Amino acid sequence: MKYKLNLLICLLCVSTLATAQITIKAPQLAGEQVLLAYHYFGQIYVKDSLDLDKKGKGVFTPKDKFDEGLYAICVNRAPVAEVLLGGSQNITVKLDTTDHYKNIVVEGAQESVDFNGYARFMRELQQTSAEKNKLIEGLEDSVEIGKIKAELKLLGATMTDRQNALIKKYPESMCGIFIKGLQSPEFQEPEGYDALSDSMKWVLQYNFQKEHYFDNMNLADERTFHTPYIKQSMDTYMDKVLVQYYDSIIPAALTLIEKSRKGTEQTFRVVCNYMLQWGVKSNIMGMDRMLVELGRNYYLNGTATWADSTLKSNIGKEIKKIEHSLVGDKAHNIELCGLDGKYRSIYDLGGTQYTVLFFFEPQCGHCKQTAPKVSEFYEQYKDDPRFNIIAVYMLTDKEEWTKFIEEKKMENMINVWDPERTSFYWYWFDTSTTPMIYVLDKEHKIFAKKIDVDTLKLIATHELK
Repeated sequence: MKYKLNLLICLLCVSTLATAQITIKAPQLAGEQVLLAYHYFGQIYVKDSLDLDKKGKGVFTPKDKFDEGLYAICVNRAPVAEVLLGGSQNITVKLDTTDHYKNIVVEGAQESVDFNGYARFMRELQQTSAEKNKLIEGLEDSVEIGKIKAELKLLGATMTDRQNALIKKYPESMCGIFIKGLQSPEFQEPEGYDALSDSMKWVLQYNFQKEHYFDNMNLADERTFHTPYIKQSMDTYMDKVLVQYYDSIIPAALTLIEKSRKGTEQTFRVVCNYMLQWGVKSNIMGMDRMLVELGRNYYLNGTATWADSTLKSNIGKEIKKIEHSLVGDKAHNIELCGLDGKYRSIYDLGGTQYTVLFFFEPQCGHCKQTAPKVSEFYEQYKDDPRFNIIAVYMLTDKEEWTKFIEEKKMENMINVWDPERTSFYWYWFDTSTTPMIYVLDKEHKIFAKKIDVDTLKLIATHELK
């Protein structure tokens, strides 16, 4: 009986030791409320709260374990310290209000202790680097400047050594994942690199960045999203690393989504939703194709299991509106009726290099302002066969139409309408907002859409050959 009792006590002790808990000790904060918050994809969310006792002590104890990641300890809702939680989560955090971040002490789980030491090391290194950079600003002696730059380079090497040591010690743990994600993949110059032209060097460097930017951040591992830098890294990649053109951005976005699909549903959901929102908010020409690609590949076919019926319905409606008039795709050859009553196709009416479609409604305020500008622009190119403008009246009141043409001095343009509604232009071209200007190239592909007259002028200036 005594043996069984001792065994039970031992098992209880082991169970207690295995339970995750974060003990806070901060005598100066006795009686204060402390929040435990976690980083998740660019945001900080409160996980738990407690009131410190009269000695300034309190314990955060989850039902099971905390998600691995970087956590902030907050007082008065302001972060005063950060701790990293890995697989082992029994730690004690000692706070000193004279300087929380500098004087924080972490005891217990070795991974958390080592990360705290690394964080302290980084703060000291950054301070030293800032001081040395400030010294350079006041120097003129090239020898002294060179000496300080060498010291800065040595500091950088020291930082890399410290990082690599921790990555080696915790290759699959949160500490290693966190620190590895801070390191940028290095471009290795290929043989003969120096002999290449600057443009060729740029292409090689760009392709490397495009393909390897996330090599050290595993988008299939949910722990990656519990870092404070992953969202910023994603923003930098999409906004600055990639060439800001739809044909470069969309394939790269799909690649990242597919990487996230190799993990959990949550990793897939975070990246997929991020790309959807990024594409919808983007002002880059042709980025509406992102919605079409994501909608068809993930949301409308049920792959995005988190998408409810409302979201799928909205995406489906938007795709139906724009799918036939995407930049880069060939425009449908609709036939419209001229003032003479004859129907002709837009292919036949266009210029040899560019065709402009100007969709308008006379009662639209923006159309009233844009039409004279379009007319004035056309006067410069009315005798140039390379460029032609087709003004499309979207309603069926001929008197209103002809009066508008006369008022806005649009007589010299090709004026057409669809009185019998047989062209279904609204199906083939997104005209949900007016005025709507499209530019087709010589192969009748949509070169630009939803542009203003100033952009039209730029196209004529730089693209006509």
